[in-house]
Amino acid sequence: MSATPQASFSRKDHLYLRLLHLLARCPLTWLQILGRCLGFLASLGGSTPVFVARRNIELCFPEREAAWVNATARQCLQKMAMSYLEFAKIWGSPPSYAVGQIRQVHGEEIFRRAISGHSGTIALLPHFGCWEVMNAWTNQYVHTTIMYKPAKDAGVDSFVRAARSRLDAHLVATDDSGVRALLKALKKNGFVAILPDHVPDPQGGEYADFFAIDTLSTVLASKLWQRTRAAVIVMYAVRNAAGQGFDLHFEEAAADFFSDDLPTSVRGMNASVEHLIRSSPADYHWAYKRFKTCRGLDRVYDRRHPPLFAAQHPAARRYQRDDA
Repeated sequence: MSATPQASFSRKDHLYLRLLHLLARCPLTWLQILGRCLGFLASLGGSTPVFVARRNIELCFPEREAAWVNATARQCLQKMAMSYLEFAKIWGSPPSYAVGQIRQVHGEEIFRRAISGHSGTIALLPHFGCWEVMNAWTNQYVHTTIMYKPAKDAGVDSFVRAARSRLDAHLVATDDSGVRALLKALKKNGFVAILPDHVPDPQGGEYADFFAIDTLSTVLASKLWQRTRAAVIVMYAVRNAAGQGFDLHFEEAAADFFSDDLPTSVRGMNASVEHLIRSSPADYHWAYKRFKTCRGLDRVYDRRHPPLFAAQHPAARRYQRDDA
């Protein structure tokens, strides 16, 4: 995947590049404090990310009171803002910087056991914590193949590509050619990273339970495992206190993932992500319309009306109370 030459950049692209380089030169602690403040200010308004985060949390934690939902959404937006500024710092720094930010590695034996096999490794990377800090650490032992959709702004895309090239990561397109590249990498005992929690195109998805909602979910990881019998791990990084770096975590995937029945495997993938989210809800990036395509649930992100449930669901009672 070739990068856009800088000669063709617009004025806006050059502005974004300068801003990213400026952020990369700032101390990480400053960026984290700035991100926390920006996220807090954003949470006070009625913007789309605020609404989407609150709605997602309401659906996934119907037993929680409104005060907890609002507090979790606020913390989520703060942590998301911190993550995006941390990304700029990590992208604009040498790989050794990111490696130096890792304070503890939990479950390292799971990672080492996975890569010691001969069938490749599939790493499930949910939108949780600060995932960009992981790449430099794992790159000490493996070279990663990643599906990559170019950023909308050419300047940002150029900055990210330069960062990934320093890690010798192999970026492949988010289409059939990319899927073939992932399969080829696994057959050569490679290490591939897959986002398990995005909404796929209908032809590339399967409906599966996610927080008790029948949600359109990606089948890519499951199909790759069924084709290769690769090792499968869940990995994520969580920040410590400001300026105290990050902890890296490796976990096993849920048992159902390792099923030759596709719906069961996808359900196991979702269960792996759900288990992680329940461990620390505010660290998940909720401001994404994960439930925009579901069976038995409509109008999820309609501000004018509450979600419409085709059957009884624990979250339905929350909106019934709101309408009362």
